[in-house]
Amino acid sequence: MPDRLKLTALVLRAVDYGESDRIVTLLTHERGKVSAFARAARASRRRFGGALEPFTLVAAEARERAGSDMLGLDSVAVLRAHGAIRGDLARIACAGYASELARELVRDHEPHAELLALLLEYLGALDAAPARPAALRAFELGALRAAGLMPRLDACASCGGPVPAQGRVRFDPAQGGTLCPACAPQAAPGAPWLSAGAAAALARLQAAGLGGAEAALSPAIGREARDALAAFIEHHLGRRLAARRFLDEIGPLLGD
Repeated sequence: MPDRLKLTALVLRAVDYGESDRIVTLLTHERGKVSAFARAARASRRRFGGALEPFTLVAAEARERAGSDMLGLDSVAVLRAHGAIRGDLARIACAGYASELARELVRDHEPHAELLALLLEYLGALDAAPARPAALRAFELGALRAAGLMPRLDACASCGGPVPAQGRVRFDPAQGGTLCPACAPQAAPGAPWLSAGAAAALARLQAAGLGGAEAALSPAIGREARDALAAFIEHHLGRRLAARRFLDEIGPLLGD
């Protein structure tokens, strides 16, 4: 009989399989990102009770499956449903994007307590209050830091020298962040420009984290920050996240 595993897990994604089964992606405290097969998940309310929905934190019982990297999921109990998120389109879009970003930033079966804690903190904030662009930017910066991909915003990413406090700076994902005027000509074609105000706002969010994301970003600075981080994330992942497209569609609901 396979050993039983007890996991504290956040549901990142759930995909229906066959007539009644479900395949879920979990970010767990004990084993990092794992996939699990939930047999008859859509038919058994006793074992799963509708708990296998994205953004739900659960206590799960699972087991290894012979010849498969996918766990077998036997039962779950909801620890926190984050139910308020599901009643608001902007919150759904932000939570879906944050979950997909976390999923893509980590490798399978590698525990990542920092990223799990950050994602739970962000989902908790969305559960308690409307979505805000500044908090999403802070989450993106924190997730990149947790994955070892933190952009350099306080100095030149190429030479380490100071960046201007006024005017515009080049933000080059390929070189890792902002560039000083001397290094700016080395930027990759298409690397975005940032106003000094937008670069400073991102640096403040990077330093303060989610807890320091209370102040709203002005619409202009918010757009610059959004586009710069989108370019940085797409460069390092090698593609645009599917949830990013949905997030862009509902941007007006965020004031983004």
